[in-house]
Amino acid sequence: MRGSLCQLNSFLKQLVLLAVGINAMLCHATPTQTEAERFWLAGRYDGNRIIVYFQGVKFKGTMPSSPYKLARAIAERFFDPVQLPASYIAQFQKGPSAERFAIGDRYDLLLDYGKIATVTLTTLIGSEMDEEVGNDSLIGALATLNEDDIPYLSKNIFVLKPHRERPATQSKAELNPDAVYPGLQSEPVRFGIQQQILALLESRVKSKATETEQLAENMSPTFVVQAFRLADSTLRYYARAAWTSGEEQTESWKTVYALGAWIAPSPTLHILALEERTSPYAGLASVLPDLLNVVDLGGRKTGIIFGISGEDSGSLNLAEYRDGASLREMRSLHSIGAGE
Repeated sequence: MRGSLCQLNSFLKQLVLLAVGINAMLCHATPTQTEAERFWLAGRYDGNRIIVYFQGVKFKGTMPSSPYKLARAIAERFFDPVQLPASYIAQFQKGPSAERFAIGDRYDLLLDYGKIATVTLTTLIGSEMDEEVGNDSLIGALATLNEDDIPYLSKNIFVLKPHRERPATQSKAELNPDAVYPGLQSEPVRFGIQQQILALLESRVKSKATETEQLAENMSPTFVVQAFRLADSTLRYYARAAWTSGEEQTESWKTVYALGAWIAPSPTLHILALEERTSPYAGLASVLPDLLNVVDLGGRKTGIIFGISGEDSGSLNLAEYRDGASLREMRSLHSIGAGE
């Protein structure tokens, strides 16, 4: 009898230890074991509001017949919004992956200089797209910033994420003029650096271009280089070059070759990854991805916002930047766009 009791006590102890272990594993779960944090593209709507589309949907011709039309946003690529009632929006918020947003909800807007502004949803909106050719229509909201945060709207496109309470000292942190912040740099890249980067691109053209494209060697390219800093403040460059023949906006105007590159400055300037031409049209703005902003996503992750123009399509995109990867290889976080 005593032996049976000892075995029972031993078994109970093992159960307790197992329960404690399982509880510890649940309490210390890594971020990869939980649902990934959501991010959305947000554009400046007017002086103190931003516009965001949370979800692509299919209206299927059911949108209210006379919706209240709103003005276009200051930021481009956010289409034509109309005000929609909460009862209509609700029917698209039932799926497990749907964002259940409502007037009065708060979100965090990631701005320049590491600033995180809390915004409040004030108007529910949508934008009806041409669904017959495969486009999604969009539902979202306008959100209002606090007056103290408005000076940080130095660009037109940002990133929105779910709201998290932060210590008061962190939310009221003052801008330090001597600090190095992640993001797209406003200062022009030094001319000497630009010359070195252009030489790198010209060298790639000689090795990659076809015989027809090698005609570009006799043309002066349109060239743009942007500097940006990653979440850890590391410096990077994004450069674009287009070799074009003919006079701009004439029938002979043609981009012969185009190439973009992600570049690191040390130990010497070198190319990390290349971007290829995205459309058959002419002009630098149409043929290569356009870098619009760089944002600190938190957790030492860097988000890059870029626009892409295709032959009959266009999109605004948010991706997690990664050294050595082209845009198509980076992790996509959010995108809004349309095709014909």
